[in-house]
Amino acid sequence: MTGGRRWFGWAALAYAVIIVAVTFGLGRMYNGAHARLDEALGQRLLAVAHTVAEMTDGQALLSHSLGDTTSDYYLETLHEKFTAVAQQENLAEITLTNPLDQIVILSTSASLVPNEPNDYWELDPAAVQSASLGKAAATRLYDLGGSEGLKQKSAYAPIMNYVTDGGYVVAIVTVSGSPDFFEVLDDLKMAAYLTGGLVLVVLVLMGVFLSQINLALGRYRASIMRQENLVAMGRMTAGIAHEIRNPLGIIRGAGEHLQRLLQAEGIEDEVADFIPEEVDRLDQILTGYLAFGTDKDAVAEEFDLALSVRRTLHLVSDEFAAAGLEIRVPELLPEAPVLGDPRRLQQVVLNLVINARDAMSDGGVIEVAVVLRDQMVGVVVTDEGTGLGAVDATKLFEPFWTSKEKGSGLGLAMSRKIMEDMGGRLTLQQRSDRSGAVAELWAPLASTKAN
Repeated sequence: MTGGRRWFGWAALAYAVIIVAVTFGLGRMYNGAHARLDEALGQRLLAVAHTVAEMTDGQALLSHSLGDTTSDYYLETLHEKFTAVAQQENLAEITLTNPLDQIVILSTSASLVPNEPNDYWELDPAAVQSASLGKAAATRLYDLGGSEGLKQKSAYAPIMNYVTDGGYVVAIVTVSGSPDFFEVLDDLKMAAYLTGGLVLVVLVLMGVFLSQINLALGRYRASIMRQENLVAMGRMTAGIAHEIRNPLGIIRGAGEHLQRLLQAEGIEDEVADFIPEEVDRLDQILTGYLAFGTDKDAVAEEFDLALSVRRTLHLVSDEFAAAGLEIRVPELLPEAPVLGDPRRLQQVVLNLVINARDAMSDGGVIEVAVVLRDQMVGVVVTDEGTGLGAVDATKLFEPFWTSKEKGSGLGLAMSRKIMEDMGGRLTLQQRSDRSGAVAELWAPLASTKAN
């Protein structure tokens, strides 16, 4: 597992732990607060129920249940008192019910009609049973559902008639909380959701921030490694530069001597002209290696890239043909003036076609084209070789990295540097139509770069 994947795995695990911990904590907080608030609301409703029971005359209710019409005025007065208490305490209803036949005596709610059965008692059998035995009790908090999320909680208290020892229950008072009474629970739940959502958003933002930092650190580490490779290559090339240039000077002198001899005999041989020119090119390549990784500006002149490409291909045509390779290039190439070092660009083209040759051990066709596009000129080299395989194309441009047994790992790195110095770019990718690779170098036209 790479460092980035390992970091991502640990970060994902940490995020999961944090989310679980926050969710668990908010859940416990809500449940705990819900239970304590439920208990507090129950105690409050019980207190109101006791107060209502104490202000009610049990003997008058007993007379009413026995058919005494003189108690009707008392019930009207009691209804007014109950209504005032319900409004003052923000209650949904206060109801008196006969425990024997479960008939409503009076109620502040329009849904409960006097002399009709109290159907709501079926919801709270345990609390009703407790009040019928003389002990007040509160119900659990009911969620009535619906789009408004209404809730309901009630308390039952007995109204006693003490005409006998110990007395007995003549009526039961029901006190129910108003839906507004429980808005604090909804506020609490909404606060828990908002807190959880805020924590999640913060975690996501932190993840994006840390991911960007990790990517930046990765780029920084890659840049440091590249600089270290460049420094190492500079030390290496500086050590061998003198040894290489000495024999190059001898070869150039021999080539010039051969040219003079041939000219004296009246012989014009283009191959003889290649010797000092190629020695100069090799010297330029060596100079490029020595300058690789530094900020030294490359020597620039205007030249025709198409002519440089055709000349480069002419140098290797015989060698490639002997290896069973055919280089196909259009007969007519567009005029493509660019600004840069023609010898160094020739080295880039040579590197690309040599890489194509090395990937085609069984022979084949290498296609080379020069194209103009958006004030840029490009050289496209397409081969029929093994392609990139599983290797990341960006890794191929790292100094000293190579997939060849005898490769130095410097060709593509140098080529990219040369193209960047010209204000262009070099890319390498897998062919989409068949096996093989496509290398493209792009440089701005001389008129465009001058502007």
